Amino acid sequence: MDILKEIKEAVDKAIENYLYEKEPHLLYEAVRYLPSAGGKRLRPIIACLACEAVGGNFIKAIPFAVALELIHTFTLIHDDIMDKDEERRGMPSVHKKFGENIAILAGDALFAKAFETASFINDASVAKRILHNLAIMAKEICEGQEMDINFEKLDYVDERLFLEMIEKKTAKMFEHASMGGAIIGGGNEEEIFALQTYGRNLGMAFQIWDDCLDVIGKNIGKPVGSDIREGKKTLLYIYAYINSENKEWLKNYGKENASDEEVQEIIKFFEEIGAIDYAKKKAREFSNEAIKALNKLKESQAKKKLIELAEFAIEREK
Repeated sequence: MDILKEIKEAVDKAIENYLYEKEPHLLYEAVRYLPSAGGKRLRPIIACLACEAVGGNFIKAIPFAVALELIHTFTLIHDDIMDKDEERRGMPSVHKKFGENIAILAGDALFAKAFETASFINDASVAKRILHNLAIMAKEICEGQEMDINFEKLDYVDERLFLEMIEKKTAKMFEHASMGGAIIGGGNEEEIFALQTYGRNLGMAFQIWDDCLDVIGKNIGKPVGSDIREGKKTLLYIYAYINSENKEWLKNYGKENASDEEVQEIIKFFEEIGAIDYAKKKAREFSNEAIKALNKLKESQAKKKLIELAEFAIEREK
């Protein structure tokens, strides 16, 4: 795990350096609050490993890796506001600690800093391609979030539409992380496409497993069953809706003030009807597709770690 530790430490240090502004004090305290709380740094790690997997030095990918983490953090801050989540990474969410207005500004500032950071990529032609891709990615994330919000109003969502939503909202960032790392590392177009495919499938696996953790996870940094109280149309919900004749469980799904007992009843129902097993199976299928895409790459330590990350995505407990 030495290479992962080295990458994570380099990314952490770079985040600290890039978020150097001090005034106005409250704004930049809010800006640094979530990035300095740690996190898996999964997207930056993927970008750096993809760079190494095509023969590059991961240090070249650090500005891009930091940009990804800042955009990811920006989405978390705004998601928490929209979802009214009061916890993130086991701490008060940014809007809970600093107020909604400052949290919105902090998210916007992180978004701006991400593009400023990515512009520090040394090769001008590579930087232009990366910045263009980041802009497309950010637009797609917004489209996915809007779909997610709209789904909350519906009783039923087609599985195909759900998969399109998580591809845009979550998987696109993984896709651009691995694709961008390959571009910075000097990979050929076949290698870039292989890593793009890897990242997209990894992101799909990661999000579906995340939805499972919402009901079976422990110490996940937010209350278990948040998706149930928020009425999220996850794969578990979709499977349960299709396969249940009695829709009595729906009365408490999307109930903001649902008691722990009511949430646990729904979780138990998901388990009994096979919704959790179905979602886990789907996540494993995407993980396997991610690993398969790496067949186009030469053997390397970085490739091995990318495979391990695809396995980790569907084995983690938080």
